[in-house]
Amino acid sequence: MREMGIRQKLLNFFVKRKLFSALFTVLILESVFAAIFIYKFGPQNFANKTRNEEENIGGLPPIQTQNTFAFPIDQFKERITKKPFGIYITPQNSPISPERFTGYHTGVDVEYQDITSDVPVYAIADGKIVLSETASGYGGVFMAEIGIDGKPHNVLYGHIRPSSLPKTGQEFKKGEKLALLGTGFSKETDNERKHLHFAVLSDTRDDIKGYVQNKSELSGWIDPLVYFESRQGRTKNKLSLGGYSAS
Repeated sequence: MREMGIRQKLLNFFVKRKLFSALFTVLILESVFAAIFIYKFGPQNFANKTRNEEENIGGLPPIQTQNTFAFPIDQFKERITKKPFGIYITPQNSPISPERFTGYHTGVDVEYQDITSDVPVYAIADGKIVLSETASGYGGVFMAEIGIDGKPHNVLYGHIRPSSLPKTGQEFKKGEKLALLGTGFSKETDNERKHLHFAVLSDTRDDIKGYVQNKSELSGWIDPLVYFESRQGRTKNKLSLGGYSAS
């Protein structure tokens, strides 16, 4: 009987040991699976996933900061209402009266006749001023060299108040205030209405023409509106315009 009791105790001991080992193994596996779950689906990763989904609109790659640009003026897109890029203008068909120019428009006109206060213009990217002067058809005008896709380009700002023109050689950062629009129908704008003529050249030539006579010549310029929309239209965050923001 004593021998049977010892055997039973040994059997119970080994059974309990096996159960303990099995339970311990299960607990270890559950801990491992829990750690993997938290790593893959935890709050931080969920936040990152949500942020990436918001930035990845329409399945397109998120836009990187260095590939975006600030708008050159407040309400840039909304105020291009009369002369977009490439429109053919004559005194007969122009939305402006009287009209003094004829040709294909090399930039976009951003209209500000309804604004009596000063309207600043801003740097769309880091760069430097390469031309700053007064010229027929513009009043004050300046050109800035910036980088687009690793290639230098000149951008033009026309109808600028001469006293606010930046100095040639001046360097600037994206979003920095550069100058003010000229007063409409005054010497500051060469008697043109209050608006910004903004153009993006395909290279770094100092070409301030606002119109060209042959459509093929437009290849020397880039449509600013299309370019901005292709770079910034995929994000639903508000975009910087220096001291302003716009959707």
